[in-house]
Amino acid sequence: MENLSQTGNKNNEYIIEIENVSYKYPGSDKRALRNINLKIKRGEIVLVTGRNGAGKSTLCYLLNGLIPHFFGGELEGTVKILGMDTKETPVSYLSTKVGLLFSEPSSQLLTSSVEDEIAFPLENLGLPPEEIDHIVNKILELFELMKYRKHPPYALSGGEQQLVALATVLSMNPEIYVLDEPTSVLDPIGTIQVIEMFRTIARMYNKTFIIVEHKLEEFALLTTRLIVMDNGQIVYDGSPYEILTKKAIELENLGLEVPQIPLFAQKLLDKCRQGVESSLKLPLTIEEGFEWFLSNIYRFRSCFNSLLSGEIAVNVAKEKSLEEHVQVRGEPVIEVDHVTFIYPSTNTIALKDVSLKVYRGDFIAIIGHNGSGKTTLAKHLNGLLKPTKGVVKIFGMDTRKTPMIELIKHVGYVFQDPDKQLFTAKVIKELEFGPKNLKLLQDSINKIFEKVINELGLKDLLNENPFFLSRGDRQRVAIASILTMDPEVLIFDEPTTGQDPKGRREIMEVAKKLHKGGKTIIFITHDMHLVAEYAQRVIVMHGGRIIMDSTPRNVFKMVDELKKIKLKPPSITELFLKLESQGLKVDKIPLTVEEAINILGEILKGD
Repeated sequence: MENLSQTGNKNNEYIIEIENVSYKYPGSDKRALRNINLKIKRGEIVLVTGRNGAGKSTLCYLLNGLIPHFFGGELEGTVKILGMDTKETPVSYLSTKVGLLFSEPSSQLLTSSVEDEIAFPLENLGLPPEEIDHIVNKILELFELMKYRKHPPYALSGGEQQLVALATVLSMNPEIYVLDEPTSVLDPIGTIQVIEMFRTIARMYNKTFIIVEHKLEEFALLTTRLIVMDNGQIVYDGSPYEILTKKAIELENLGLEVPQIPLFAQKLLDKCRQGVESSLKLPLTIEEGFEWFLSNIYRFRSCFNSLLSGEIAVNVAKEKSLEEHVQVRGEPVIEVDHVTFIYPSTNTIALKDVSLKVYRGDFIAIIGHNGSGKTTLAKHLNGLLKPTKGVVKIFGMDTRKTPMIELIKHVGYVFQDPDKQLFTAKVIKELEFGPKNLKLLQDSINKIFEKVINELGLKDLLNENPFFLSRGDRQRVAIASILTMDPEVLIFDEPTTGQDPKGRREIMEVAKKLHKGGKTIIFITHDMHLVAEYAQRVIVMHGGRIIMDSTPRNVFKMVDELKKIKLKPPSITELFLKLESQGLKVDKIPLTVEEAINILGEILKGD
């Protein structure tokens, strides 16, 4: 990146100093931050994590002066950035030193094309046009966005929008990058590529990164320091390796998504406290986990042989093949027959000769890299988009010939961003809108209302303004607004974006409960852990085509094929595939840590 000027080695210099800081938002009695003390040196890459509401985003707003200058409220203590007190320094100046990426990229995309988006902050800095053009071209190449330079940002996928927002921040060449969930809607390999980019910039140009993320597994090896927040306070601050391997259970209890390898090792040790040294150094990566397990296998075999068989009984459900699944489910409820779709505004071919059958009672995950066609396909499944070529039938109705009001009675669509779905001033009005437009009978509405409100825990929120609720609550309201129309099929487009692990689980448990009640569920996600835990069938997309359609276990065995298309299976699955390749007899490759413990117990007891 030629536009980034290298700086001298000043790594002993504190460029962020936060002393005794507490903060309340306007009108709130609760402190969002409580007695924060933090010093960060130039060149550090700091990962900040914690559950929703822990204070992470509020900490970000401190660092470029949005608190107190924009948000107001009560700020105690001092915040110094590059020696400047943020209370006394205008945001307009601080923003040239501190680049801030918001957690929802669409909220900071303003212009009509990708190249204009990247150029906009450079124009505000007063750079000459020829320099702006040079920087824009370099950034477009770096982020592999050159083919989208003339495209409007709103026409891009969520992941591509996130890359544009991130590219815009990096183009400004600040001293400090504050990135609030910079990879929340990126595919797994795309996340790793962005991480490598951060590492390169930090090393080559001595830049400082503060990164807020829930993806501890992916970011652990990048960062030099891990800060864990809870209830507005810093509860852990230290080496990522030390915290993640020694505090795995504590972090899980805090509601965080702990990397699977250290969590597996810690739970295995907890199972085998007698006869196995508790001081064993725990692994963090798949490679470390492989070496660690092989080095200690005899200790674990002795441990498992001494346990009662009932204590570690395998609880892995028998999976049906897709052929058996079709026989059980009967006729399809949605049929996609040789569908091609071209977006008129950009002439982009988003789907290429796609054929698919969805059966009653399916629980399907649609996965694929950013821009692979997932959302485009999903929007065909309820008639939001009509095929350029081919046919889509919903319960036998051709979507090109059937009014939308008929289609939405059968298939409900929950958008990725709840704010694009909510529009009234009260939750109850939001829930009433759909059924009234469908002209459902009042008795039917009342029965559905009571059931939906209880299932989603909205009874106390009915008179609240949905836009004043937390993102998790807004997501539940959006889901409820679809459920009140009682569709037979529900499509969730990345329903857990912006949620902490607890929030993700709550939403997916709602989907699981609906599935048990007879609904057909389709969800789009980049979270392979959710796919492993909830999906019964996985559709993998690449380049606008379906390239795999099978069970999660079958799909995740295809490690090399997945990595070629920027996907990867859960780490615990990769570990056991690696162990299997070295001779460990594994009847069923685990998808979760709990499965791994149970399966391992059977393997070791059977030897």
